[in-house]
Amino acid sequence: MPEKKAEGKTARSRERYEQRRQEVVDTAAKVFAERGFHATTVDDLVAATGLQRGGLYHYIDGKMELLIAIHERFIEPLLSEAREIAERDEPPETQLRSVAHALMGDIASYRDQVTVFLHEWRIIESDPAWKAIRKARKEFEQIITDILERGREEGTFAFTDSRLTLLAWLGMINYSYQWFDPEGRTQAPHVADYFTDIFLSGVRAAPPA
Repeated sequence: MPEKKAEGKTARSRERYEQRRQEVVDTAAKVFAERGFHATTVDDLVAATGLQRGGLYHYIDGKMELLIAIHERFIEPLLSEAREIAERDEPPETQLRSVAHALMGDIASYRDQVTVFLHEWRIIESDPAWKAIRKARKEFEQIITDILERGREEGTFAFTDSRLTLLAWLGMINYSYQWFDPEGRTQAPHVADYFTDIFLSGVRAAPPA
């Protein structure tokens, strides 16, 4: 019994630690998005989180680790949802729309994190952690590419350059972080559907004459 109680206490302590760490990462993302990564000091982060300097370093080693954690914060749930969509037995058009909803929902939920990463990713390009970041982003791109290619093979889509088609799709949605306001008149699902309709009108194969 004492061992089980100790295990339960340890699990709860770990859960509280991870929850507080996520709060620190999210707060840092907001500060970085407002001030810029280089302009933000550790004192700024201390003030924003309400922690002492030692308390801040209890959850994170420094600004570089924060930048990596900020990427993980939004890419992990997005990639998990995209994997699940890719496993569904659905037409390519349906899957592409679902991934668009997942990406727009991710941008809406983690706008600060997405903003910081897209502005500052070159800072961590030489860091050893970049390999894992690149792998995650490549996997997400491959999921979309596979959907597009399956649509072309089935005769649903018609395009000549797979890479440019992927970049067109990503470009339409990814950079909505620059103008999208989760509290504005246009909600994420509407943007996802609207952009998907525009994209599909460009790649949908013409019916046989």
